[in-house]
Amino acid sequence: MRRAGRRARRVGGALVALVLASTGTTWAAGGEGRGADGVGTRAADEDGVLDGVDPGWLALARETLGDGDGWGSAGTGTTGGAAAAPQDVHVVRTWDELRAALGGADAHRQDVPRIVLVAGEIRAFGFDDPATGLPTCDDFAAQVQVADDDPRPFSMAEYIATYDPAVWGWDPPTGPLEEARARAAAVQTAQVRQRVGSHVTILGIGDDARIVGAHLHVQGVRDVIVRNLHLSDAYDCFPEWDPDDTSTGNWNALYDNLSVHTTENVWVDHVTFDDGDHPPASLPTVFGRPFEVHDGLLDITHESDLVTVSYSVFRDHDKTNLVGSGDGRQALDGGRLRVTWHHNLWDDAGQRLPRVRFGDVDVYNNYVRVTDAGAGLFDYAWGVGVESSIWAERNVFDLPPDVRAASIVKRWGGTRLHASETLVNGVEFDVLAAYNDSAPEDARLAAGARWDPVAAGVRGGPVHEVAEVRDVVLVEAGAGVLQPVTEEPGATPSPGPTDPPEPTVPPGGGG
Repeated sequence: MRRAGRRARRVGGALVALVLASTGTTWAAGGEGRGADGVGTRAADEDGVLDGVDPGWLALARETLGDGDGWGSAGTGTTGGAAAAPQDVHVVRTWDELRAALGGADAHRQDVPRIVLVAGEIRAFGFDDPATGLPTCDDFAAQVQVADDDPRPFSMAEYIATYDPAVWGWDPPTGPLEEARARAAAVQTAQVRQRVGSHVTILGIGDDARIVGAHLHVQGVRDVIVRNLHLSDAYDCFPEWDPDDTSTGNWNALYDNLSVHTTENVWVDHVTFDDGDHPPASLPTVFGRPFEVHDGLLDITHESDLVTVSYSVFRDHDKTNLVGSGDGRQALDGGRLRVTWHHNLWDDAGQRLPRVRFGDVDVYNNYVRVTDAGAGLFDYAWGVGVESSIWAERNVFDLPPDVRAASIVKRWGGTRLHASETLVNGVEFDVLAAYNDSAPEDARLAAGARWDPVAAGVRGGPVHEVAEVRDVVLVEAGAGVLQPVTEEPGATPSPGPTDPPEPTVPPGGGG
């Protein structure tokens, strides 16, 4: 099916073809004709084709977020790289090409509109496989010696043996090995973290555009669009052991697949997020805790504001989506962190779907599916954090029998929640009442919110009836669904994958 131009403002395919024809240019593939920056050069082409790519992909990349389509449409709106000149449009097929197209190490200091079209799979590093020809975890570690007077290369295995609580105790790690771990992490960061500038659109072309092992970091900029991409496995080779994180300690990883930090006006649309070859079930247990090599899939933190996340998939991951980064940041984050989540699928995700601090956050027309296989990972969906105001409407949950409906909500210092028209296993269910029935009196939440998305002008798009949400999301969410823009957009939706399940009593009944 075709999801292009759902509600977006668009520069049509005919205009794109006219621009290409007037410049007489196309993006060259392969080594021949490639410029010194390694990204590609323009070469004359009578057909006006982008590197053999349908010009409709460029038309799609010039789409902007439609009026009223969530918080990302507020303020000055989100247009990304829609105004990019032909010389600032890039087709990339390798990590080095992608980094160069975004502006390299100085990307966050640039504000010239640009479009980056991602073709095929791009890997940021080789994990533990030297056959890829990319640097591996061992390569990063080999660049770091334990100390000035100790030439041994850093070893994560030695780190684990040294700081085992049975040997070290429960104090935080200190000393040469901890310092070497931090240096090894810095080496990896230089390889896998890439900043993004202002007025940028990153779009996957086709149904197989994927970036693996990278941390895309949108910090200190504004006006960014990311669409039709599979972002996978932001793997930390050197996670940190923190014995003071909970009563049992935790391993904490450094990278999100995509992070939005001190940034305004962002649209994330039709993006699939997951842990790739390292899902939670594959992680070993070290010091009695999962050896966590991932942080969030998409986190929106540190004074960020005006973000829309739509038609995306978050799959098989624990700490999935964080909005707001600390309880003590009221002076910085108060009045910000306004985010809309609509028509997204959380599939066997563990928690933070999302967890919110401070922000006025709209969560509507989303589908959360927990299978029997994911029941052990699931903790909660909506985290009601400090001074948050979540408006949750027309969302759908399918839960296995051993997951209680009351666990959909978890309080993290918040005081209120608006939750209406929620389906749990096909039955309309009052999840707030279920939470309050199971909570101590001093931890209960008031019904309502301090804001209304219609009054705020950020509900201009279609809102589906709750009975339609499951099928709409399963058909239309995720990477690979969007198609090139044609001059006659008009799409006939493909049929839904399955019929909805028969209604059942929500797990745990009223509590």
